[in-house]
Amino acid sequence: DVSASAFYITNVHNYIIGNAASGGWSGFAFPVLQEPTGPYRGAKLRPPLSETSLMIDGNTAHSTSWWWKHSAGFYMGGALFYNEDDVLEYNAGRDLTRPKRSPCLVDKCKTGHKNNCREYCQPYEQAWLKMTNTKAFLVAGVGLNSWNGRTEIIGYECHDCGLFLEALSTDGFWGHDMLGVCRSKTPLVLPRGVKASRIPGNGFRWYDTGQEHILANVTFRNCGYRSDDYNQYNKDPERGCGDEDDIGCEKKSSAWSFVTHSDQFVPEIMQATKSITFENCGRYFYYHDFRRKTTSSNSGRLQNWFDSDGSITGLGGPSVVASGLTDAGMWWSVDNKVVSDIQGPLKFFELNANRGLGHFRIKWDDDLHRQVGDTQCGNGKDIPCDYVGYIKHMGKYYANDAGLPVTASADIVGPVGGFGWKLELNGGAPKSARFEEVEVDPSTPMLLSIAYPKGTNFTIVAHAAWCKEATADFSCTETFYQVSSIKDVRFGIGNTYYVDKQGVLTIKIVQIPKTFVGRPEFVLPQYDDIGKGGKGYALPRFERDGIRLPQRTKSNYLSLEADCVSTGAYCSEIPSIYEPTVCFIGFHQTGYDHCSFNMVNGRIARYYADFSWVILSP
Repeated sequence: DVSASAFYITNVHNYIIGNAASGGWSGFAFPVLQEPTGPYRGAKLRPPLSETSLMIDGNTAHSTSWWWKHSAGFYMGGALFYNEDDVLEYNAGRDLTRPKRSPCLVDKCKTGHKNNCREYCQPYEQAWLKMTNTKAFLVAGVGLNSWNGRTEIIGYECHDCGLFLEALSTDGFWGHDMLGVCRSKTPLVLPRGVKASRIPGNGFRWYDTGQEHILANVTFRNCGYRSDDYNQYNKDPERGCGDEDDIGCEKKSSAWSFVTHSDQFVPEIMQATKSITFENCGRYFYYHDFRRKTTSSNSGRLQNWFDSDGSITGLGGPSVVASGLTDAGMWWSVDNKVVSDIQGPLKFFELNANRGLGHFRIKWDDDLHRQVGDTQCGNGKDIPCDYVGYIKHMGKYYANDAGLPVTASADIVGPVGGFGWKLELNGGAPKSARFEEVEVDPSTPMLLSIAYPKGTNFTIVAHAAWCKEATADFSCTETFYQVSSIKDVRFGIGNTYYVDKQGVLTIKIVQIPKTFVGRPEFVLPQYDDIGKGGKGYALPRFERDGIRLPQRTKSNYLSLEADCVSTGAYCSEIPSIYEPTVCFIGFHQTGYDHCSFNMVNGRIARYYADFSWVILSP
């Protein structure tokens, strides 16, 4: 019985304090209830899924979650709804077809247009389900699993759990002050013939797409399988967990893991950490890819994670954890200071005021993109995901690198703030292109260059999603205009382009608000800018613990049209091969964002993509 839980809570607008759950399919189950049921069905009452939590504090679950690996001591998943036969039905799993939990500060039955109870809860009206001082132990599945919307977990610990924590939230999940003891080293009492490895003993697993997760002040203890192959961070003979029948763990156990089986669904800029501590851990990192393929996946090559204080990378400050897969080429190799981790494998690199991460999805061939999930680029399916091009960083430092493969599922995420990205498609220059789901900080320019046949003219337009008609105060579209240099594009506000003598187009892709592109003149919005109508912010984001993650806007887009003679989706004439020079004469490129000159006194003169200079001592 997948509803057999000690506490089965359909409305979080309650005081749930100091309870203990033992046994059951889960300990505490919080399914999403779409609407009032029974005699109250159809009444003008606030849907339970929009209710805010009053207080969920000091609760404990143990000895549960044996029957399914995703059920949990605290399970915020599943849905109750009326089906096509008008029968109340329970979906115990992750319901992807119905609304998720969306706590709202206002009751839309009273404030919505025509008192529509199901009206969208605006970002400035949104609340988070909050749980505090929570404990789980002896949980075969997941200690705490949040699958259904905005959630804050403050003060949580889990001991001897299959997976310390699992979370899926497109609007934001925050975990703060948490302890994951993957193995307490106390012998586990298990059913006859069952070994402790049946309870895997993992820490946290990043999901592969569409999330916003911030974890801070988290300690992992005794996590990760103990192996001589993965002793790079700790060589203690008692570290992590081993093969013992009563206190061991799964051989793939790790403190952190990444979901990397998908070519269809890939990460954007969606995960960040702060103040992470490892105590006596074995394996730290693992790619969770169930496919039996020798080639990597899109999701594997695009893994990225903002380590806001360097507590993961050990670099002592803001840094990035990124894919170290060979198939990604030098995409994440920003300079010669990059640290390579063999466990993921991963790459670690430092950030500074001008460095950041950027993301967009590009579409240029509808026939190609329609194949995604069917005959090309599946979600773990055994179907091909052919390389249709490559994208790489500009400059001779990357001359011998093929670049990051581009596929029909063409999401791109990578380091920005450098000299720019160079896109080359196998079929040639795209006749038209559409850039969607942009995520980038306005302070770190995301430049893109594409070679076209000489003499090509362009029409490039930015479109705001929720903007029907321009007014005296706001504009809905902006047509780019041509400028005389890449420098003008870089330091512009995001509505210009440059074409060099060889026909190479360069644009700066910026994130625009959902509801306007200008006031009415085009603006490059900053994170402090207030939104239309004086409500909320112009740019969506998820912020906690001093960390900010950008949030993509699905319906905004940038359109590009080239007037070249075309064959199908591409310009008929193949543009000239070009290798851009990004350094001044006498300097050599030493990274994706800087060039250097060796001075006679042993010092190094270095300038960066933003034209700032520094003299480095030997």
